[in-house]
Amino acid sequence: MPTWDYWQRIEYRRELAKGHRLHEHTELVEDAGWTLKHKGVTREQWFARYTRACAEDYLARARAHHGTWVVAVWRTGVTSAGKGELLGSIRMRWRG
Repeated sequence: MPTWDYWQRIEYRRELAKGHRLHEHTELVEDAGWTLKHKGVTREQWFARYTRACAEDYLARARAHHGTWVVAVWRTGVTSAGKGELLGSIRMRWRG
């Protein structure tokens, strides 16, 4: 099986109060979705759309609390254990 080396760490923090977030979940995935380019949308728009889709899927499976979440995506490289480079983050409402 080929190794694609597209490991990402997705960190989920629930906002409890303004400026106070609780790290509740971390997901490790091998996914090239953040590297794809799409006509008609900027890289930032694609990042936000794809990250939100991944987060909605994960938060539903995790039966996460409703509220405001900050979702950060780190590219860790050839393994899921790498320190990582922050690709970006989004803030979203989850109604669970």
